Amino acid sequence: MKKIIIYALLLLVVTTACNDFLNPDQGLVLPDSQVPRDEVELRSISLGLYRLQQDLVEQIVLLGELRGDLLTVTKNADPDLREINSFQITENNRFATPSKFYKLIAACNKVIRILEHKHPEVLDKNSTISNYHRMYGEAVAMRSWSYFYAVRIWNEIPYVPETLNTIEEINAYVNSPGEYTDSVYIDYAPNGKDTKPAFDTTFVYTDKKFLNQDVMTRRCIKDIQEKVRVVGVDYSNKDQINDVTWNTTVWNEDALKALLVQMYMHIDNYTDALSIVEPTFLRRVAVDVNAVYLKYALDRQFANDSWKDIFKEIYPDEHIFTLPFQKLQSSWQLNPLQRYFSIVKPNTYAVKPTAKSIRLWESQWRNYKIINLYLANPYMDTTKVRDNGIPGYGLPGDFSRGYNASYIYVKDGVALTDSTVKKMLDLKRLGFWDEIDIMMRGVDTVAYKYTIEKSRFDQDANFIVYRAASMHLYAAEIMVNRQYQDGGSPRFDYPVAQKYIYNGDYMASGDARLGVAGRAGFSQFEGKDVDKDGYYIFNPDNNKIVEFKKFGSPSDKALYLEDIMMDERARELAFEGERFYDYIRIARRRQKAGNNGIAWLANKISASYPANEQADIKARLMVESNWYLPFVLK
Repeated sequence: MKKIIIYALLLLVVTTACNDFLNPDQGLVLPDSQVPRDEVELRSISLGLYRLQQDLVEQIVLLGELRGDLLTVTKNADPDLREINSFQITENNRFATPSKFYKLIAACNKVIRILEHKHPEVLDKNSTISNYHRMYGEAVAMRSWSYFYAVRIWNEIPYVPETLNTIEEINAYVNSPGEYTDSVYIDYAPNGKDTKPAFDTTFVYTDKKFLNQDVMTRRCIKDIQEKVRVVGVDYSNKDQINDVTWNTTVWNEDALKALLVQMYMHIDNYTDALSIVEPTFLRRVAVDVNAVYLKYALDRQFANDSWKDIFKEIYPDEHIFTLPFQKLQSSWQLNPLQRYFSIVKPNTYAVKPTAKSIRLWESQWRNYKIINLYLANPYMDTTKVRDNGIPGYGLPGDFSRGYNASYIYVKDGVALTDSTVKKMLDLKRLGFWDEIDIMMRGVDTVAYKYTIEKSRFDQDANFIVYRAASMHLYAAEIMVNRQYQDGGSPRFDYPVAQKYIYNGDYMASGDARLGVAGRAGFSQFEGKDVDKDGYYIFNPDNNKIVEFKKFGSPSDKALYLEDIMMDERARELAFEGERFYDYIRIARRRQKAGNNGIAWLANKISASYPANEQADIKARLMVESNWYLPFVLK
């Protein structure tokens, strides 16, 4: 048996500014002679968990996007990235190891154990709330987040005992044959003067539990429900912090609720998901010193050209939880995403948007009108004129979330201007393909979201874990699927789902909300409304009506709206790490309902690959086990 002295694992100083608290030059491990003696020391330990959470960003984003349909590899990609993109990931791939997730889980276990034994009041549901309760809730929340994100990647993963609080112990536990014996000795005596142990127990584990996605998700929800009374230590008003965004950059009550919504959605529990998302993110009224306002409302604050501001700074009305990265003189705490995305040297330009993702933004049209809507001979209203005075079918291109926000075109090292791209889209409308070929020859597409207003050497983009638009899209998904589960009962959920997406006017006429697409200037749902018997299919290049398709059943409407919603999630949330897991969530739900979700996922994702690769990619995706990585902890 082994003897382990549990001591403070991670030391980061809370009295520094918010931008400094993850300085990796500070000592991450306390000497054996030191133990947490007061709230400041304990807070320093718990803040260290964020450094481990930040270490997961690169893995989460690249595994979540390179296996979706919005991001692909370039000729500069290394073998590990190519393996991910081709669904042939080997256990030696640097992104395939779950060790960073379990390092965070181990550290959370350590914080939890310290708080339980040094401040047992955190286990008393009737005790007065203190910052110790908040730190305890924070560690449980972060551990649940790590388990949940990991199980979506590996499908079945071990839930490790709380007494295991180093990665070495977890490795030994997972990889040992038969039963595993763990002896823990905890000493909280300052400077080691008192040798009497506060806790001394031997644990023998005979059942190494590997939990699947549904069971692990429910276990994480249960942990939060049973252990967390409050989360989020508020230091935003402290003189040493003085940063109104501080509470958005640490786990807070809304972030915990966003995690619960995400987990409930994964197991198709729409009732509990809606009970959180509606009051917290859809109908939330907030008060500050200036006014009463609608928090998380998707209003004009980030409408149209202002949408890209979301990725420049931290805004508490859109950002629910954001991991900040700062490259300071004393702190090289980097987020390496720009290194993969940017075409500007010394960045590697290893990944780029797929043609499908570009088409999703460029096929958006606004300012059009259909005459004789849903009749035998519909046509566009040619009184709607374009900016150049030519009668037509609306204005093409999403220039709020798409060009110069989520992606750009680069030719000879220079980004094309908005006006050049608009001219190219106008040539598409007219069918002048030879002219387009000349204009776009030698042009590369670049994922731009993590590079906005950054120089070539900056690699410090913030990573948004949860933001308001994602919660609104979850709400639309809830409305679609809870009505379908009820057999299409007339609760008018489908029109409400459309309002969440397109105009936000779901509370009252004149509501300040704009909806997810409406905020970007696309409030039109004309010709696609599920209140009708069917919908039109439009030519994406010129917006002409190609076909009218009838709905065969209420489930047809649900599946159609789900595809609409997935396209909208792509335009709004591209490259933010969730794309492949969105596909998994919906495919699993469709498969359970008998709608062949496996084939749906395989068809959707393989269609984004070059024609000569599509058959192989589809064949791999038709085998569900290929959606997940082999679990090897070492």
